Amino acid sequence: MVLMDRGVRAGGLWCFPVTTDSTQYVYLPAGARLAQDAQGLPQLSFVRYVVNAPGDSASAATITEAKGGGILHFLVILETPDAMVKDAEKSLQTTLKNDKIAVRGPIVFQDGRYTLISSILRAGNKAPDREVIASGRAPVLEGNRLALSFDLDPEHASLLQQSFQMNTPDISLVFDMTFHGLSEAYDADITIDWSEVKKSKGYSAGGTVYWISADVELAFDEMFKNHAIKMRSSGSDAVMEALMNTVYNKLLDLMFRPVEPERVPPDQRGGLTDALSKMMDPKGPMGARKTTGFGASVGFQLKEMKSEGTSHLTFNHRSNVERHSFVVFNIGDLYKRYGKDPRFFRAVNLGDPTFQQREVHVGVDAALIPDFDQYVNTVTVTLRKDHQGGEQTLQEVVLDRAAVKGGVDNLRMVYGWNGDQDRLAWLDYAYRTRWSFKGGGSYETDWVKSNAPMIDLFAPYEHRMVQLVGDAKALKAKGVRAVIVQLDYPFFGERRRPQMVVRPEDSIEEKQVQITLPLGQPDYDYMVTWQMEGNKRLTDRRHDASGLIFVDELP
Repeated sequence: MVLMDRGVRAGGLWCFPVTTDSTQYVYLPAGARLAQDAQGLPQLSFVRYVVNAPGDSASAATITEAKGGGILHFLVILETPDAMVKDAEKSLQTTLKNDKIAVRGPIVFQDGRYTLISSILRAGNKAPDREVIASGRAPVLEGNRLALSFDLDPEHASLLQQSFQMNTPDISLVFDMTFHGLSEAYDADITIDWSEVKKSKGYSAGGTVYWISADVELAFDEMFKNHAIKMRSSGSDAVMEALMNTVYNKLLDLMFRPVEPERVPPDQRGGLTDALSKMMDPKGPMGARKTTGFGASVGFQLKEMKSEGTSHLTFNHRSNVERHSFVVFNIGDLYKRYGKDPRFFRAVNLGDPTFQQREVHVGVDAALIPDFDQYVNTVTVTLRKDHQGGEQTLQEVVLDRAAVKGGVDNLRMVYGWNGDQDRLAWLDYAYRTRWSFKGGGSYETDWVKSNAPMIDLFAPYEHRMVQLVGDAKALKAKGVRAVIVQLDYPFFGERRRPQMVVRPEDSIEEKQVQITLPLGQPDYDYMVTWQMEGNKRLTDRRHDASGLIFVDELP
């Protein structure tokens, strides 16, 4: 854990002290590059392929255009040069006048996403506008590789071949990396008037609209302007930016839930990806460095708020806060060095498919790996290939703790040629996953059609933090001796019921519990029991999805 508000820009790197030793710093990785193999060669391949097929029988032409296209595959790695790390360490020692200061390594990101921007890697004959082509999970550790693969039609394959010969090809990635740390304690509090919040223009959009971070920031600004949210603070101007980041992130957790673009229904995805494209444009918020800290590669949806009256939140204690770091990658002038090397750039004729086989890899999101210790027993991935000759191939791999800890490079399934005359249709297959959870419960997905060279495993659940909020003095004044909060929520065929207990002398905001809910089902039940003086009890049962439980509102 790092001290978030004490970050220092040193030697071109953002460095943060760790909480346990103020002389030890970690840094945010500064860049990304094309990954290399053990021989130092780039891990990239661009194959333009030709599939021979008869031309139109009604045409008298003797030279016709063959079918085909291109496949681009490359690996990207987050990396910071050692020289930059050493320069940052020297700069910190000089600035802070302490030779014992050391930069011990990169920060461990809590989460990571990538967004690919291009006007070439797109389907169909569209206008050459830059847009979001792909997005998904990125590695959370510096040095891990991200694999990307794209299938192009002949026109775009030729266009990409020309773009590769430019100094800056039209293939750019933006990494949106999330990291956590402890904020400072502030002499500040906010009051939320829920009736005014629901009257605001931002809230009136409803929960069916997808937002981007810039929209969220404008909505919060409007709520402050209209006094739906009021803030009281004291302190120097130097801490105001950090305080506002903390306040806005708390409001974000309270009112919005993140939405990953690849999980949005296809008929609703267009508006969100268009907005994210404008975020990434050099003339947009990313180019102006005006992002609010909410992230630039996900959307947001309003939660269904059931709170009434007013809520009071204080910031007079250190809390775990979230920030975002952005790293931009371009594939660069690789063609100048390796354009004539067939190991990287090649044109082939798929003339004899009999001896070809298809390997489909299974990729595990780095954020999912720790869950094999706490939540997941096994994940079984089954691949089904229906061949054009009428035969069927079934392949299966099982992921458990040992397989994941040992690395997932060899998790692959293979099918070959079996009467598949249509080579593009040969790439198509279907797969499903079966999840077995610790403590009981299981989940099986439907068959999903795909033609990608990798099956990326996404957890069918999401972790959420439920936190108690309240005024300890108010509880004591009302004669409350203890508050017991018991949660009750579904988890794939079973019920889970964690419990929290808080007393008036405790720090209420530190009482929180992580729950694991099925994806897309954020609701949970909870029961609050107030143990009063005189051995009396008050009980209240509620249904919510906000992640905050106000324990000072007695029935």
